[in-house]
Parts: sequence; C-alpha cells; structure tokens
Amino acid sequence: MSDNKPTNTSSSDEIDLGQLFKMISKGFNRLGIAFLSVFVYLKKNVFILIGLIVLGIIISFILSSLGNKKLKAETIVRPNFDSTDYIYAAVNEIQSNISSKDTSFFKRVGISIEDLKGFRIEIQPITDSEETEEETEQELQYLKLLENFKEESFVVDIVRSELTKKSIIAHRITFTYIDANKGNIIAKKLLNYINNNEYFDRIIKTTRENAQMRIDKNTLLISQIDKLIDNYTKTLANHTAERAPGSVYMENESALNIGSLLSLKNRFLKEIEEKKSELTDQTEILSVINMGKTQVYKKPFFNNKFFLIPMSLVVLFFIVSFIRYLNRKAKELQL
Repeated sequence: MSDNKPTNTSSSDEIDLGQLFKMISKGFNRLGIAFLSVFVYLKKNVFILIGLIVLGIIISFILSSLGNKKLKAETIVRPNFDSTDYIYAAVNEIQSNISSKDTSFFKRVGISIEDLKGFRIEIQPITDSEETEEETEQELQYLKLLENFKEESFVVDIVRSELTKKSIIAHRITFTYIDANKGNIIAKKLLNYINNNEYFDRIIKTTRENAQMRIDKNTLLISQIDKLIDNYTKTLANHTAERAPGSVYMENESALNIGSLLSLKNRFLKEIEEKKSELTDQTEILSVINMGKTQVYKKPFFNNKFFLIPMSLVVLFFIVSFIRYLNRKAKELQL
C-alpha cells in the first residue's frame, strides 16, 4: 500500500501539468483566433473606414472654411513693482468675465459685450529656453572672474545689473479675436484696465517722488563737491604763486582728499542715472515693450477640434457594428 502512494502522486502531478499546458495552449489559440477575427473584420470593412475618415476630413475643412477666421496680437510686457501675481490674477479675471459674459464688468471698462465674440486673453512668461550648456558655463566663468575684483566698486554695479535682468521676466499677453478693427482697440482698453489699480498707483507715486528727491539731493551734493574742488584749486594756485623761490613748505594738514571727492561724485552721478532710468521705465504697473500687430491665428490641424469629426465617425461605426453583433447573438440564443 505504501509503495503505491508516490506513484499516484507523481501521476496526479503529471495530469495537473498536462491540463495546465492544455489550458495555456487553448488560451493562445483563442488569442490568435481573436486577433485573426479582428484582422478579418478590419479587412472586410477597410474601404468603409477609409471612406469615413476621408468624409470626416472633408467635413472638417468645410466647417473650418465656413467658420470665422481667428486673429491674434501678441503683446510683450514687463511687470513692475513686483506686480506679476496681480497681473496674472487680472488676466484670469478678464478671461473669466469674458466666458461668463459679465455685462456690468465690461461696461465699466468701456467695452460692449457683443464685440467680445471669439475674444480670448492669455498670458505666459518668456523664458530663455534656448540657452545652451556652453552659454551657462560661460556665465559661471564670468561670475568667477568678477569674484577676483570683488573689492572694486564697479563689480557691485555689474552684479546688480545681472540680477535685475534675471529677476525681471518679460511676459507675452496673447489677444485672440475675430474683428481686426475692434480686437486691437479692446486689447488696449484691457491693458489700461490692468494698469489702473489704486494700490499700485500709490506705490508708483511714492516711488517716483523718492526717485526725484534723490536726484535733486544728489545734484545738490554734486554741486557742492564741484565748489569745494574749485575753491581748493584756486586756494592751491594762490599759495603756489605766493611761495618764494627756493622755499620749502610742509603739506597742508587740512588738504582735501580730491580722489575721494571725485569717487563720491561718480557714485552720485551713477545713482542719478539709475533714478532717471526708473522714472522713464517704471511709469505704469505693466510696461508695454511691444504692442504686436494683428496676425492670422493658425492652429495645428491635430490640435483643432474639427479633427474630432473623422475620429467620431469611425468610433460611431464601431459602436454600430458592435450593437449589430450583439443583436445577432441575441437572436441565436432565442432560437
């Protein structure tokens, strides 16, 4: 009895493995049959599918030609006074009001809601994505070179200039519309709306007053330095003329440090230049660098909503075929 048990166990294992291989074989056969069935189905209906795709493309082009041609204008702007967050919020607010057709909002702005048909506003930062690794390495080498002259005053001006360039990012505001005449006018009115903010108006006023006050004070200080140097020069000339030939004079203990005065004057002049530049550039919340001209707005075909038409026709054909298949099987079951 005990000698038969291992034999029965081995036989049972062989039967189980055999059944397993048969099941795997049947599964592959069914998968192959399903693949062939799909291939035969597509081969049988290939001309119908091609016809539906061609028909959908034709309908798409017809609808595209019948629809209103989209136009756009791209405006390059620069946010001032750390107003980037405010500008993004203002643009989103405008687009939201366009979508909801808020008549009262656009009445305050001076725009008719009827003129906003097909109008859209978008904003995005302009980043230097084309900067290569070689250019980045050159910038690092340039900064390392400046480190050797960190005690010099001109290095501070260079570093400040570079940091300003990196921190202030220009943005592109894209206006999309249908009417070429009204679209550009609406875009300018919306930019004026963005530039009209009581909080930033106070900041602009205070900043300009401070800049002008600094210019006036520096101008006065430069005038005083010029007078000091001029008087010292005249006094020195008079003392030189009064000296007897062959006389020896000790250095005047109260002599002015002309080098320090000239260096201080240059600093004041540099600051005046910076403040004048601020008065010129930072007059608004949003400085318009370039108000783009109207151009035709071309969308890539594969991103166009009309591309969905041929796809929808093909999907509809598959759905109808599947329903017909289910209906046929249901009739077979009833028999």
